[in-house]
Amino acid sequence: MRVIVWSLLGFIGGTIISYIAIMVGYSVYLDLFMVHDQDGGGAMAIGLVIGPVFALLLGIVTAVVCGVLAAQRR
Repeated sequence: MRVIVWSLLGFIGGTIISYIAIMVGYSVYLDLFMVHDQDGGGAMAIGLVIGPVFALLLGIVTAVVCGVLAAQRR
């Protein structure tokens, strides 16, 4: 039961934190390189497609890591 709880918490936390990191990274990239997104298509792609996909993948990785660490701990 402990492994499932830690995996679930790891998934939720990893997904939220990685999505925020992706969006902040994209904003920093736009500001650093002075990119002007004329029609907002790049921001919508990052915010609605690319960001959530990578956030889910990183959430799964975080859930596996947290599950393995919880299983090894006594």
